Amino acid sequence: MTTGDEYQLEHLISKRADAREKIHFTTVDLTKQPKDFKPHDKPLHLSWGTPNDGFFPVNSISVEIQDSPFESSLNFHHTNNSLEQLPKDLKKLDLSLEKDKKSVNIVKRGEDKSLIDIRQGFQYSMHSGMDQLNQFCKDFIERVHKPGYNEWTTTLSTGAGDGILKTMDAILNPGDVVLMEEFTFVPSLMMIRECGATGVPIKLSVNSHSEGIDLDYLTNLLENWETLKPGMNKPKALYTIPTGQNPTGLTQSVEFRKKVYALAEKYDFIIIEDDPYGYLTLPPFKKPDGVVKLDEFITVEEYLKDHVTPSYLTIDTKGRVLRIETFSKLFAPGLRIGFIVGHKRLIDVILRYAAVVTKFPSGVAQTLLQNVLYQKFGGVDGWIEWILKMRAVYIHKRNLLINELVKSTIYEKGLIDIIDPKAGMFISVVLKFPEGTDVQEKIDLLNFKFASFGVGVVPGLNMAVDKKFSIERGSFFRLTFAPLNNDEEVVEASKRFVDAVEDFFAKGLEY
Repeated sequence: MTTGDEYQLEHLISKRADAREKIHFTTVDLTKQPKDFKPHDKPLHLSWGTPNDGFFPVNSISVEIQDSPFESSLNFHHTNNSLEQLPKDLKKLDLSLEKDKKSVNIVKRGEDKSLIDIRQGFQYSMHSGMDQLNQFCKDFIERVHKPGYNEWTTTLSTGAGDGILKTMDAILNPGDVVLMEEFTFVPSLMMIRECGATGVPIKLSVNSHSEGIDLDYLTNLLENWETLKPGMNKPKALYTIPTGQNPTGLTQSVEFRKKVYALAEKYDFIIIEDDPYGYLTLPPFKKPDGVVKLDEFITVEEYLKDHVTPSYLTIDTKGRVLRIETFSKLFAPGLRIGFIVGHKRLIDVILRYAAVVTKFPSGVAQTLLQNVLYQKFGGVDGWIEWILKMRAVYIHKRNLLINELVKSTIYEKGLIDIIDPKAGMFISVVLKFPEGTDVQEKIDLLNFKFASFGVGVVPGLNMAVDKKFSIERGSFFRLTFAPLNNDEEVVEASKRFVDAVEDFFAKGLEY
């Protein structure tokens, strides 16, 4: 565990990021104080270029909030119609949240210190974001993924993409190397290149029994780096999406993460943990049988104890992990709000980037989010209850999609394998091409087939760091059940996918 103010991994901070300074022209140096100097306790500022809130045209904001995802418009035609029609006396989860009001009212000047009023939200703020929302993020992490050391903090970002770029910038110099899962969130590779660094793919085991990263491959690569990667710098970081991985849907267990962290310590690299999907935990697939089961509606304590896979933060003792969070998948992507968790020294370096480039996330978005989190949900546990409601809908949609696949002829014939995700919103369907098949050619043909049958899916190879490296493991497609409106659309989309694959194989892998 780290102690004191000295950061033990100082050598892993990038020179470019460390050289930045946070300077503001309104700041006056008052460190060399004359004798008997005492600052005024109620200064009036003629220095700040901040318009008075009396100039803001908005006096108040009223936001209507739904109690459950989709409200009553979500019909579970394959179960018991809707969340709202479940018994109201459920003990495990208060689905209705009738104790809370439906509207959130944001005033120009408020007294509640946990909320953000218009006077604050429409004004310039600290580069780290509003204190209230940052405190919520800290409280949330303390509740769900408490780090294994004390000198940690958070800063807001304008979504996960911004968080990824800032973490990359904080540690990467030109010529540095980042290890990456061979199939991944492709924009992260562009961000690595933006820093003048190189992304090196590591093998994934893309099958239904895998935890993702091929640990033997990674260990061998690190042990024999100079031989296998001659002329390349040793890895500075590992970028991983460990829970509900995009695109595969795979999840690393805690024991697996401990092994990866041990490698990070031995070979001295940072772990950048990108986790936009991890809170949407999913139990093993079960065929929809006409009723939403009560065991899907777990309590907050059950959820935290038995369902959330602990973050790399929880096993970090040195400040070696930078965790990227986002509200995009749990609230709304358009808010463009996320946050980064890490050692205070690393967060300070990231804030210097914000001071120069991005400043702070939209104050209006922060205001809306913070006030809903507290006025509607009542804080951290109420927010987790909302996540549990989302989880129930995701479980249902996932079960419905997989059920359509497993009862299909292409599954019965062994033409596909399905990766049942433990979290998130992605299902990978692996196609069993005959040995010797030109996978890239057949994937390209299948794209036309899917388009003609009217279903959109993502080829795994489209998300490869290096297609040539990954071609042997790239015969899968990513399907997501997140955007579809209702059961009928899930069933119809599944049917179109199955029909397209069946037709393709029936025609000898030709269009």
